[in-house]
Amino acid sequence: MLKVTESEIARELDSYLHRALTQTIIVEKPDREPVVVLSLAEFNRLQEVDDEHWAACARQANTEGYLDHTHEVRQRLAAALRQKRLACVKLRGQV
Repeated sequence: MLKVTESEIARELDSYLHRALTQTIIVEKPDREPVVVLSLAEFNRLQEVDDEHWAACARQANTEGYLDHTHEVRQRLAAALRQKRLACVKLRGQV
């Protein structure tokens, strides 16, 4: 990954576009969020990875069943509370 400033890429746009074919470029500007420049091939590869991930999630949900949002939120809260209680017990044991 290559990091450049907005002014650098503005001066040498053609050069950086050529570089983006083989490596990801992060364009930074102090008062804005960074922007990423990458090749279309890399973008398509990332899209495929994302699509494969969500397809796997859908297959898993089809075999294991779907959880409704409320149920999942309750499960996560319960797990977080259990972890917090365990952390407190461990801390008390260390004191």
